[in-house]
Amino acid sequence: MPSIPVADMLRRARRKLNRRPQPLTRFIAEPWFVDSVETSQGALTVRGWAFLDGPAAADDVAGRFSVNGRPFDRVFYPLERVDVGQCFPARERAKDCGFVLVSNDAGVLYRGGVLEVTCRDRDTPAAAIARDSWFIPDASLHRDLPDEDRRFRVIGNRDAAGFLMSGCTDHERLDRACLVLTGKRLRDYRSILDWGCGCGRIARHLAPVAAGFHGCDIDGDNVAWCAEHLPGSYVASSLRPPLPYAQDTFDLIYGISIFTHFRPDLEALWLSELRRVAKPGALLLMTVHGQTTIDYARLDAAARGRLTAAVQRAGILFGGRNDQLDGYAAHEGQYVNVYHSQRYIRRIWAKYFEIVDILPGYLFTHDLAVMRRR
Repeated sequence: MPSIPVADMLRRARRKLNRRPQPLTRFIAEPWFVDSVETSQGALTVRGWAFLDGPAAADDVAGRFSVNGRPFDRVFYPLERVDVGQCFPARERAKDCGFVLVSNDAGVLYRGGVLEVTCRDRDTPAAAIARDSWFIPDASLHRDLPDEDRRFRVIGNRDAAGFLMSGCTDHERLDRACLVLTGKRLRDYRSILDWGCGCGRIARHLAPVAAGFHGCDIDGDNVAWCAEHLPGSYVASSLRPPLPYAQDTFDLIYGISIFTHFRPDLEALWLSELRRVAKPGALLLMTVHGQTTIDYARLDAAARGRLTAAVQRAGILFGGRNDQLDGYAAHEGQYVNVYHSQRYIRRIWAKYFEIVDILPGYLFTHDLAVMRRR
């Protein structure tokens, strides 16, 4: 057998290597979204987008998707979504993300009133596994909704379906993180505070099954709506402490998109106040704008890198004012948008609480800090 020159062997090896799928440049927490859920003639169709989690065409992309733990009958993925690609210029192959998922059996899907659509990501850690699912409640069970203006002050848009899906998803993800990290469900805690309850986006899903449920917010109009329409006890609070609760009151406190809006001085006041009203051993679940929020900022790779570096240097970085509460709550111009680094939380927040874990991108664009009162 004739020998092959070494140079030819190297050229062939390089060509073969170049044909191998190369690792994708990915975000720390890969965002994905369900755009719509439709039922027609006994079939369920789900549309949305999810980034590819592997480079090879041979990957089991269809096997990533399920509904209430069952595979879809037909999966069309990846489909081109130029609109999504334009939103994420720093993410490789961002436009190759669209999906259409079809199940032929829509009659058994709202298990317990909730539809769970899952897109498994190979890099999701066990503590954050619920990040791979969106939870869509049966709208027929939620006909009593706050009006458009009240919803806008909470989620920044007036979409009723989005209000229900985001509230149900946040509740389910908080519940599952709590279970994985502590062995308890949210409803197992005897005294719960929804700090910044708004118009009950999450409370409508938790308050009916939890004893000792309390909610507070600086938006008195939204608090009044909750008190009239939802189970639990609701009170208006102020921009600055104290809260209208005694020391050592709550076993569980969660605050979604609250610390995302405070500068350092006001943040420190609230960390101290939450420590006051939390019982020793209490669990706290708080969200911040972290790296996933930056990844959602429609920045190219260079601008994304600069903002990431600035947040890492500052620890907490002012990102601009927020006018969603203007005219509805006195906020002294202190209601702003801020970014946090994980290092800052582990250094500064640890002065008040034990930091159990930080889950990037756990509630859509927000990181979740899981803490315990010492």
